[in-house]
Amino acid sequence: MASKAMPIATVLLRIFTILFAAGCVVVLILDKTTDVDGSKVTFKNVIAYRYVLATAVVGAAYSILQLPFAIYYACTEKRLIRGGFLPAFDFYGDKVMAFLLATGVGAGFLVTVELKEFLGDLFKEFGADLKDSPFESFFNKGYLAVSLLAGAFLCMAVLSVFSSLQRTTISGRGFFR
Repeated sequence: MASKAMPIATVLLRIFTILFAAGCVVVLILDKTTDVDGSKVTFKNVIAYRYVLATAVVGAAYSILQLPFAIYYACTEKRLIRGGFLPAFDFYGDKVMAFLLATGVGAGFLVTVELKEFLGDLFKEFGADLKDSPFESFFNKGYLAVSLLAGAFLCMAVLSVFSSLQRTTISGRGFFR
C-alpha cells in the first residue's frame, strides 16, 4: 500500500498544480478595471503580473508534460523511459519549477502590496478612499491569482520532496553514501 501511495499522490499533486496554475492564469486574464478617465487597466499594465502569468503558464506546461509519465508510473510501477534519465529529470525539474513558482508568488504579492499602499496614499492626498475606487477589486483579484499560484507552488514543493525520495530509493544511494 505504501509503495503505491507515493505515485498516486504524485499524480494528484501534478493535477492540483495544473488546476491551481490554470486558475491563476484565468483570474489574471480576467482582471480588468476602468479608471475614472475611461482608461482600461489590465494585468498587462503591471509588469510583475505578467511575470506571475508567465510562471503560471510554465508551471502548468511542465506539469502537463510530466502528468503522463506520472500516470504510467502509478499504474505500472515501472518508468516509461528506462534508466536514470526520468528520475533525474523529475528531481531537477521539480526543484526548478518550485523555485520559479515561488518567485512568481513573491513578485505578485509584493507588487500588489506596494501598489495598493501607494495608490491608497495617493487617494488619501486627494480626499478619496481606495476602497471606493475600481482599483480595489483589481488588486483583490491580483491577490486571488497570486494565492492560486501559491497553491501551485506548495504542490510543486511537495512534489520536489517526493522526487527526492524516489530518486534516493531508485539509485540506492543517499547523500552521504
